[in-house]
Amino acid sequence: MLQAAQTSPAIPARSTYDFNPGWKLFVGDAPGAASPAFDDASWKAVTLPRAWNEDEAFKKDIADLSTGIAWYRKRFSLPASALAGKVFLEFEGVRQAAEIFVNGKSLALHENGVMAFGVDISEAVTEGENTIAVRTDNAWDYHEKATNQRYQWSNNNFNANYGGIPKNIRLHLSGRLYQTLPLYSNLGTTGTYIYAQDFDVAGKAATITAESQVRNETGEPASLSMKLSSLIWMAKKSLHLPARP
Repeated sequence: MLQAAQTSPAIPARSTYDFNPGWKLFVGDAPGAASPAFDDASWKAVTLPRAWNEDEAFKKDIADLSTGIAWYRKRFSLPASALAGKVFLEFEGVRQAAEIFVNGKSLALHENGVMAFGVDISEAVTEGENTIAVRTDNAWDYHEKATNQRYQWSNNNFNANYGGIPKNIRLHLSGRLYQTLPLYSNLGTTGTYIYAQDFDVAGKAATITAESQVRNETGEPASLSMKLSSLIWMAKKSLHLPARP
């Protein structure tokens, strides 16, 4: 189980935790597995990243890797202080699709296959023990639920279909006035983006632009400053953010 550190109720700075340990895996469909009361004692204990069919690597042609439904479950604990802020999960990728349940509530459906995505679980978690369940489907002929359109690589040999959760997961805790995560899928947020332009190669100069998306979910207007620094430059810009409706 993950035990978040006790902090002030507002959790002013974002804290990031490794969410990979402590999972249970079941290959196949398991009716009722989204419920916190579901008995997963017989499931296989795993640490992520863990593709449920990864043991087939180099034993089969990648076009012949096993496909189908697999469930992942995990119990984790949060302090009361975390409930005053925001709680996010960052998935680096799930293959091909995943439905995310927290304490039995369906919070997100991701059908991209390989891209990172985020899930806001703030309103579903409670103080103490919580349960997350992820139903994955790595069928080559997976059909998007909303459109019934088929999702597939142009060729089954393009990328090995290691199903389930073959990438990392992180838990983020922040206050309700926060810099967003660069996870547009599901969260619709862009995070912080730093880039150079107007290059003057002869003069060894360029313009550096830093963009950071900040959200205010405190219910009250707020003022803040953003400070950017590196070995060679520093900038400071003041912002005023109204509360989101």
